[in-house]
Amino acid sequence: MNKLFIATNNDHKKEEINTILKNNGINLELVSPKDFNDHEEPIENGLTYKENAYIKAKYYYDKYHLPTLADDSGLSIKYFNDLPGIHSARFLKGFNIEETNNYIIELMKYVKHRDALFECWICFINNDEVKYYQGLNPGEIALKAKGNEGFGYDPIFLIKEFNKTEAELGNAYKNEHSHRAKALKAWVNDLEK
Repeated sequence: MNKLFIATNNDHKKEEINTILKNNGINLELVSPKDFNDHEEPIENGLTYKENAYIKAKYYYDKYHLPTLADDSGLSIKYFNDLPGIHSARFLKGFNIEETNNYIIELMKYVKHRDALFECWICFINNDEVKYYQGLNPGEIALKAKGNEGFGYDPIFLIKEFNKTEAELGNAYKNEHSHRAKALKAWVNDLEK
C-alpha cells in the first residue's frame, strides 16, 4: 500500500493525520475527496462515532477502490449530557466554531465539574477487510478559550496535567497524545503486524 484515501474534506484533519503517520514511520501518499474534485459527501446518519466512521469509509472505498481511512470524532461534555458528541461538527447551526466555543464557556461559567472527553473512532477498509480503532483523551472545559494552535474545540479543551488547553500545548502535543493520535497509533501498530 503506497496510497491511502483519507475520507475528509477538512484540510486541518488531513494534515494532522499525515503528520501523525509520518511521526510513526508511515510514509504514504494521502489523497482526499478534494484531490478528485469531489464535493459530494455521504450522509452521516449513524448513532455513534464508529457507525459514522464506517459510513464515510465505505462510501469512499466503494467510489475509488483505494485503501480508505475515515475517522469520526468529537467532544462530549458531561454537563451537557455528553453533547455535542457525534454532532460536534454540526453543533449550534449558524455559529462558527469560535462563537460555539464562547457559547459553551458562557453556559458553563459557574459550573464546577467541567469533565469532557475527546473521542475518535477510525474505520479502515481495504478489500474485504474492515477494521476499527478507538482513541480517547479526557480533559475539562477551560474557563476561557486560550491558544492559537489546533482547530475546532482545542482552545477550550483543558488538559488537567498541564493546566493548558490543547491549543496552547500545540500540534507537537496533539500529534502525540490526542484522541486522533491514539486511534491512528493503534492502526499503525496493527499495520506493522
